[in-house]
Amino acid sequence: MIWLRGVILSLLFAAGCSLSHRQELNTWFVDSLIKVFPSDSPGTHELATPELWGARNQHLAVQLALRSSKHLSSLSAEIPSIEDGNGQRIPSATVQPVGYVVVGSHSTDTPEEEVVGETPGWYPDPLMDFPLELKANRTYALWGTIHIPANAKPGAYRGAIVISTNGRQLARAEFRLNVVEAAVPEQRTLKVTNWFSLNDKLSRQFYGLQAFSSDWWSLVENVGRVLASHRQNVVLTALMDLVQARAEGTQIRYDFTNFDRWVETLQKAGVVGTIEGSHLLGRAGGYDGALQVDTFQLVDRQVKRISLPPDNPAVEKFISSFLPVLNTHLEQKGWKSVYVQHILDEAHGNEPQSYARMASLVRRHLPGVATIDAVDAAHMPQLLQENCDIWVPLLGRFDDQMELLRRRVQNGQEVWFYTCLFPRGKYLNRLMDFPLLKARLLHWLNFKLGITGFLHWGGNYWTPDPFKDTQPVINENTELLPPGDAFIVYPDRGRKSVLSSIRLETMLQGIEDYELLRLLRASKHTEAERIANSAVSSFTEYVRDPLAFRKIERRLLEALSNR
Repeated sequence: MIWLRGVILSLLFAAGCSLSHRQELNTWFVDSLIKVFPSDSPGTHELATPELWGARNQHLAVQLALRSSKHLSSLSAEIPSIEDGNGQRIPSATVQPVGYVVVGSHSTDTPEEEVVGETPGWYPDPLMDFPLELKANRTYALWGTIHIPANAKPGAYRGAIVISTNGRQLARAEFRLNVVEAAVPEQRTLKVTNWFSLNDKLSRQFYGLQAFSSDWWSLVENVGRVLASHRQNVVLTALMDLVQARAEGTQIRYDFTNFDRWVETLQKAGVVGTIEGSHLLGRAGGYDGALQVDTFQLVDRQVKRISLPPDNPAVEKFISSFLPVLNTHLEQKGWKSVYVQHILDEAHGNEPQSYARMASLVRRHLPGVATIDAVDAAHMPQLLQENCDIWVPLLGRFDDQMELLRRRVQNGQEVWFYTCLFPRGKYLNRLMDFPLLKARLLHWLNFKLGITGFLHWGGNYWTPDPFKDTQPVINENTELLPPGDAFIVYPDRGRKSVLSSIRLETMLQGIEDYELLRLLRASKHTEAERIANSAVSSFTEYVRDPLAFRKIERRLLEALSNR
């Protein structure tokens, strides 16, 4: 009897320990299109059935929310296996903690129902590393990334996120994955560029690296890999920083060693793609500053980099000597067919006259190279229409100019769109206080409008502390930028790389949606248009409920699988 009582007490103790382990950590799945905030109570936005649907070669996200009544330290998590029960496995799955950054104020000119979270406050965005420290009574999120192999067998799979601390399992949360016959094409037809800079000042500040050092080149390749893995295939290339000039008697000679290594490094990383030659015209100061041109000039037998007004005779002399050398070099490297040339960003006022003069020099000395620039489609003077080959209008500024853009496309010209500070309000954008579904649908809009590229100026224009300040002031402006507009990745000094974000991951999924829609249109044009229109019916009317979007997403996958 004493022995039996001891056994019963031991079982009760074990059960009590198991119960306490479960109670100390609440976990629940949340759709990855919904942001998890620190104040969310257990069960907020809980998915009744954690079930994913995906095509082969597609990236999916699974999100698990965590909350504990007491502090938990040194947490780690993994997806140990995703299997179908017949020996088929999905091998590529990772889990990362979602980090939280400070948003000081909401995007202005935007209705309350179009933003999420409270400001000032902590917002989920960067994808961080383990271990994770859970503060008591504060909700966190884990982000699982699943890449379905291109050769995966269609069918139903089971997986789980397992959470542990110091070798002790705290929780196991299971989900289902349904893989369909369709596959995301390897070819990346949507042109995507997030402008990023790794100039000497930024590289020293965030990485402690000098530009063009051996470690700096490792940084370039590592950042390139992150961008390439998110289907970026266009790279802004700073001509005046990469091309070196030296004096030879009374002549200036150009050295393309760093330019070549930049392109070749990013090609190796998988980004290039398209080479965006940086802007030949710039401004002194802000948006309305005087135009200027960076030039190399020979002064006292020394080459100096000097900014001059565009009508200075020395400017045309420089451009007419530099561009022919660039043209020859691009031809020799076999890069001319993938090179485009920026002239001036957002030309306005009287600036199109200078734009036209510079474009004529580009056409003369870089024959066959397309010019590309951000433009205001609502104000496109003839000079700009004639001299800019690839138009990149600002989303939110061409609602009533679609006929002009359609004619452009029908005439064989490329049209992209861009976001920069705007649009806000009810429009789609990737701002930090916008729902993630808006970022996912950006590229459904690309498909719907027949617009084949996306540009954003802020890839990594970080504040001194991008985790605590997401709203810089730039140039001579006095207003804070919308949260997250200036960057979509974060510095990772330890790995000489960048950290991704849930916004960048969501955009990747949207880009893959674009490619799937194109694939469907090739065989079922009407069905592709119908599905796209059910998700995005106009610039400001689109599906806003993640559950409703998931039904549309599944329709797309099933339509492709039943071709």
